[in-house]
Amino acid sequence: MGTAVSVCRNVLDVALKEEGELSAALASQYGPQLLLRVDAAPIRDGPAVFPNPFRLTDEIILEGVEGLAAYGPFMSRFNLARRAESGSKFPFTWPDTDRVCMPHVFMRARIEGTGRYVLLQICASVADQKLHRVLAALQDCKEVVQYAANFNKFIAETAQDVGGFESPQVKVCAPVGCRVLDSKIPQLTGRDSHILVFDYPSAEVTKFILDGTEEFHELSQAFFHHVAWATNGNAMLFDLKGADPGSGDILLVDPCILRTDGEQAVKDSVKETAFEVLHRNCGQLCKAFDPSRRSGKVRRMCGVPACGLSHAGR
Repeated sequence: MGTAVSVCRNVLDVALKEEGELSAALASQYGPQLLLRVDAAPIRDGPAVFPNPFRLTDEIILEGVEGLAAYGPFMSRFNLARRAESGSKFPFTWPDTDRVCMPHVFMRARIEGTGRYVLLQICASVADQKLHRVLAALQDCKEVVQYAANFNKFIAETAQDVGGFESPQVKVCAPVGCRVLDSKIPQLTGRDSHILVFDYPSAEVTKFILDGTEEFHELSQAFFHHVAWATNGNAMLFDLKGADPGSGDILLVDPCILRTDGEQAVKDSVKETAFEVLHRNCGQLCKAFDPSRRSGKVRRMCGVPACGLSHAGR
């Protein structure tokens, strides 16, 4: 536990209580630590959803709350946001939205009386654990589910056209938003705070797309490109991470969306430059829907210069 908390503290430099205090609190506790109630569950089960077992108004009792060093990639974007705030240079302007920059910690906990673990996403500062932040994350996940369903349908149809092989799938781990009814860990979260709970099936995390330093992963890169292409550049995915089970499928957790409009709007120029950095090369999947991707000097209908969409009906 000490290692994970140290990672959270040193990387994020956020308003958690002293590491020793939280570590001691967790180490000395046995039995139930958190009582939660599901207050928001907008994502319905579907072909692009890794479902959540909890439903609206369910109460959840959790024990064995702990951090895992392997969860570090979940928190990479907050580390980079902090560096950007401190003046570090990046090959694109770092998005300054609340979703991208507000520090969170990710921990796992066991459902009381079972061997089943869930993933917790919690604002690093108790004072920031507000309902509107949980709802914003749920909205991003809900929209990405729809994008993934459309992308999965496209590649399945493409696979049928070229021989009927089984196509890989993008799925999104569906969170529920919970209100804390009781907490024995006030250093982490307190009564009436709001947090997210996922049924995440892996103890490992793969970073697919964040700052352009990741290894090329064709399915996630094609999905990233497809969303920009399908939305005419009005939406761009950001911070794609989760599980890569080795079957060809990927499971995403806490994906972000950079939008053209709304309170958290990001300038087109920021998205365009980020797209170039994060998606330097197209694989075969990209060429199936956008075969004429050209240089960044060519403005296209999708709103992303690198995207080869030359007319709306393409």
